[in-house]
Amino acid sequence: MKAKTSTAQMLITIILVVFSAIRVTGQIPPPGKYDTTNYPEDRAFINSISNIFDPSLSLNDNSISIGADGSIAYGLEEEFQKFARNGMTFKSVETVPGTELVRIFNGTTAIKTKVANVVFSTPDGDLHFKVIRAETYIKDNGRWYYVLGQGTNFMTQEEFDAYKKEHTTKP
Repeated sequence: MKAKTSTAQMLITIILVVFSAIRVTGQIPPPGKYDTTNYPEDRAFINSISNIFDPSLSLNDNSISIGADGSIAYGLEEEFQKFARNGMTFKSVETVPGTELVRIFNGTTAIKTKVANVVFSTPDGDLHFKVIRAETYIKDNGRWYYVLGQGTNFMTQEEFDAYKKEHTTKP
């Protein structure tokens, strides 16, 4: 009887791992679809940026950020004020491996997309978000600067289906 239970548990574990991998691979860019080798030095620098809140990436505080909640911040200072109003301070961001894609156009504009786990500190403890990010960078006088970011809350297909069911109105 123990062997049957162990086998069943192992089978369930394998099925869960497969379903988890399928959900993640749906967010991975298709191989070979985009040029991911042009401007190698610039690409290396942009790939190294994990935290847009680094003041050295700001061109005269000339950025716009659209949060996962739909709010807009004009400049990093305004974004920090938005966090403070909500009792949050930025703690960390980690890119989900395999989801990051950087495209560089004419050597002066770059768009970076990724899925990221973001953590904020709050008085009640850490607040965790999974977001899909799109970030735009421009190159000015030989330096790359962050100028636009958009974050969207990540939903699994099951979460989206439940949301759709709850918020759909019939004619």
